[in-house]
Amino acid sequence: MLFLRKFTITLGALCLVAMVLITCADVILRYFFNNPIFGSGEMIQLLLGVAIFSGMFAVACDRGHVNVSLFEPFLLKYFKRGYQSIFDTLSLVGVTSVTGILLWKTWDLWQYPEESIVLQLPMIMIVGAMAVLSFLSILGALQAMQIEKSKTSLDSASEKNTSNTTEQEH
Repeated sequence: MLFLRKFTITLGALCLVAMVLITCADVILRYFFNNPIFGSGEMIQLLLGVAIFSGMFAVACDRGHVNVSLFEPFLLKYFKRGYQSIFDTLSLVGVTSVTGILLWKTWDLWQYPEESIVLQLPMIMIVGAMAVLSFLSILGALQAMQIEKSKTSLDSASEKNTSNTTEQEH
């Protein structure tokens, strides 16, 4: 999973760099030479989509989803274990839903091919790449849940050992 994490982060970073370079070049060419880059807006939109789905894997692995902390202190105080389970479940449901939608759109594009409006790129390649990256996010979320589960079981085992040792000393 470490390789996938590095790969997806690098892919996202390359997309962001490409977006910046295309935007800067387009602005310079447009305003100084009156000759903009053909399809630059569409290129940036497609790169943004790939960058977002590239980052989803790292976010899922790190459990770094954006959350509103309005109820979080209360839930962590009274329902710490349940809160983590609910958070993990909703994260997994969300990532799985997005992946399902993208896979459905990929299937639709397989049957009825479409091209991008300006550059005439086959949309199945772009949506398919996003679907694959989104599917990797499901694996990342499952891995994060498994790591948390093993940490919880190790913590409870060490608490039992500590309490047994304390009881034996008295």
